Amino acid sequence: MTKSLRVDVIQPEGASLPPRVSYSQLSKYNQCGLRYYFNYVASWTEPQTSSLVGGNIAHDVIERLYRLPNEERTLERALELLREHGPRLLKSPECAKFANDNAMKANVKEAVENLFKLESPSELVVEPEHLEMELEVEIDGVKFFGKVDRFTVDGVNRVTDYKTGKNPGRYVDDKLKQPYLYALAFKMQHDIDVDEVELIFLNAKHIEKRPVDFAIAEAMGVSLVRMRADSELSVTASAWDARPGKLCSYCVFEAVCPAVTTGAAKPGSIESDNALIQLGLTRRSY
Repeated sequence: MTKSLRVDVIQPEGASLPPRVSYSQLSKYNQCGLRYYFNYVASWTEPQTSSLVGGNIAHDVIERLYRLPNEERTLERALELLREHGPRLLKSPECAKFANDNAMKANVKEAVENLFKLESPSELVVEPEHLEMELEVEIDGVKFFGKVDRFTVDGVNRVTDYKTGKNPGRYVDDKLKQPYLYALAFKMQHDIDVDEVELIFLNAKHIEKRPVDFAIAEAMGVSLVRMRADSELSVTASAWDARPGKLCSYCVFEAVCPAVTTGAAKPGSIESDNALIQLGLTRRSY
């Protein structure tokens, strides 16, 4: 396990945590508490990446496809949806710079085409209300929010999540933590037992399907509650744990992180904020 370093920060006046915790928050906190601070307490937004934009477009197209009647769910119709909605999504200010990213567009097209190699959309029974299902439950006093790509009932209650990245290989168990947490939330919100979780790696042409181990699902709930308690202590102390490691080179906050960059100003200081502005980052406004 990576050794953590405690980093003192200057927090915004009245600093507080988000009212709800999502899986992405939990995952980011477990990677690095200081990165979580920059994102969710200091409210700095990380810029969009080609992978994120492409993934969002693929998700949008697949959701629209499964909202169609079964007989209309053809590859030709899916590609029509991509041609119709892909350019529209790329017109948003945060995504416009990827409008000419042909490699990203090719990956999205491949993801949509591969869906038809991995399953038969025209045969899958899925209700429109079971697409992008919102889950909002309280786990031991912590408000959890999530959005499920797809829930199907075909003799097996199944939670499905699409992924457009590469096959995770030996890290697949980490990827499965998200649908396991959703299985716990399903049980709490709808009193529905999820029998199976499924990850569809579109570009890797791989499906990872597991029966639900509810002990793992409950353990994810415990992890969520622990994360919230630890982050509340960090807010109180104005100090967060940084976890230097090989992922630091992919972090947009590396240049302003005292744990890895010699001479970096205290996070939250005017000097640190100005450095982030120079890097092109912006803050969320509420």
